Amino acid sequence: MTIHKGLSLSTCFLAAFWAAGANALFIDTFDTDASVLVLAASPASDSAATPDSGAGMIGDRTLTVNKIVGGGGGANGAYADVIGGILAMANGPVTNSIITVDWVFSGTDLTEAGTKNGFFLGLPNPIDNDLTISLSINGGTATSKLFLDGSSGADFFFPFIDFANAGDAASATSIRLQFTSSNAWDAQVDFIETVGPPPEVAEPASLALFGISIAG
Repeated sequence: MTIHKGLSLSTCFLAAFWAAGANALFIDTFDTDASVLVLAASPASDSAATPDSGAGMIGDRTLTVNKIVGGGGGANGAYADVIGGILAMANGPVTNSIITVDWVFSGTDLTEAGTKNGFFLGLPNPIDNDLTISLSINGGTATSKLFLDGSSGADFFFPFIDFANAGDAASATSIRLQFTSSNAWDAQVDFIETVGPPPEVAEPASLALFGISIAG
């Protein structure tokens, strides 16, 4: 079992149960670094393009920070960094931004002949402040979910069936991932992948027994 950087032990158990069903197709493990920092007063934006590195990243990636609220200066900065396998995003205390990650690549069957049926995002830490996460394929209508402050775990699963253009998953050439909040916020993501059906979340007691059996 591969343990992703920063994942809790219970999340690793969850990943192990999930991986037993089908191997993941990684969209990005964020091992190819990039950095975007916006210090100017809103509205302001900047982006960084990273060519396909072939190291845990599908196609070319463009990272964009669109600052929509906040004055100028370091205390009001908005940034998105990909460093050491983590996509980290944050804003100043009175700053809001929209973070967008775009991947462009040659035609790919994200469903892998029906063995994968959705996207999963790995978050090594709970999110800070309510956050909307949206995903779209081939520029089609995005599917979005609102996650409350402190959310984590298996909820970050986006079934292909929820996309208006769900059939595009079988012949995808682009993916857009977007993070939006009405408050100053921060979040971290350490991978995005396509997977099979999400697992049932084990009860804490079951996880403890599973840990004891591994220890034994």
